[in-house]
Amino acid sequence: MKTRFIDQNLRPNEFSDETLVVCPKCGGKAMVKSTQVPQFAELRCYSCHYVTDKPLDLNKKSYSATTDYWFDCEFWLQDSFKNEFFFAHNYKHLEYIKQYIQAGLRERNDRAFFTLVEKLPQFIKSAKNRDRLLKMIEKLEKK
Repeated sequence: MKTRFIDQNLRPNEFSDETLVVCPKCGGKAMVKSTQVPQFAELRCYSCHYVTDKPLDLNKKSYSATTDYWFDCEFWLQDSFKNEFFFAHNYKHLEYIKQYIQAGLRERNDRAFFTLVEKLPQFIKSAKNRDRLLKMIEKLEKK
């Protein structure tokens, strides 16, 4: 029986409130959390215990494809795949992408906006990349 994925209509920003990044001080795993009330972002390293925060300013938000929005740190859960960039904000995001990739049957729900699944790059959507992507995700899950 084929596995089934039903799009939960999550938007691309659903997982970005908590993003795992490379600590700018020690290179270990750190977490960037952002909150709306009060509006600020905090970076906290699990290895060296470095902590910093800053008020959120949408005019100073980074839109780099390879770093987090607020501190411009590299994503912890990232890898390259056939000259393409693959990343996940956190382990829940990685699991959601994994469920999509491994599904033999992918279903959409009614929606009034673009979902995260619809915004995925073509190399992730392609069935021919399924096995190699799942091996890469398995490696990232252990990180």
